[in-house]
Amino acid sequence: MVQKNGGQFPYELRVSDYDGYNQFLVHRSSQPLMSPAWSPDGSKLAYVTFESGRSALVVQTLANGAVRQIASFPQHNGAPAFSPDGSKLAFALSKTGSLNLYVMDLGSGQIRQVTNGRSNNTEPSWFPDSQNLAFTSDQAGRPQVYKVNINGGTPQRITWEGSQNQDADVSADGKNHGNGQLGRRSAAHCQTRSGSGWCTGSVINVFRRNAKSGT
Repeated sequence: MVQKNGGQFPYELRVSDYDGYNQFLVHRSSQPLMSPAWSPDGSKLAYVTFESGRSALVVQTLANGAVRQIASFPQHNGAPAFSPDGSKLAFALSKTGSLNLYVMDLGSGQIRQVTNGRSNNTEPSWFPDSQNLAFTSDQAGRPQVYKVNINGGTPQRITWEGSQNQDADVSADGKNHGNGQLGRRSAAHCQTRSGSGWCTGSVINVFRRNAKSGT
């Protein structure tokens, strides 16, 4: 988790058990720390730091604190996601203007570009084969979830219902994915500081869908 405290280094990245116990400090910074992502074996964390004056994507080994810089290009470097086999890291860069997806082979350090276009492509989530990504793209005008092979090919749209779908999370067997969907404006019962009552707004739902059919 990332938390902000006072003092010279107010931003902290901490790790704990799921219940909040056995917490320890991973990194402390004077600049924001964002988007932490676990490696499959739990030995490393990828995250975004702004300590160099712009966003940089790094991977830190928890056992010894060693930090490896992955990307520090102009503009956006973010949305890290380790592949299930731990050999690759997917992330989003905007060094060419629009956000596009890239994958680094963590063994060789080689980076390949996966998507290429004027639309924004971000929020990668791996399928269990470590060869395909689900991701969010606005290439159809509004954010929707797509699938693409990291070795190339045309992205396949996999969400069709709702005006906006994003932030997919693929199930361990690869058969389903969950994502947030922005639906129509609806009335809901809300609790505010001044009391409760009916209010209107855009409702965000969470859906589980079949990764092949999109239903």
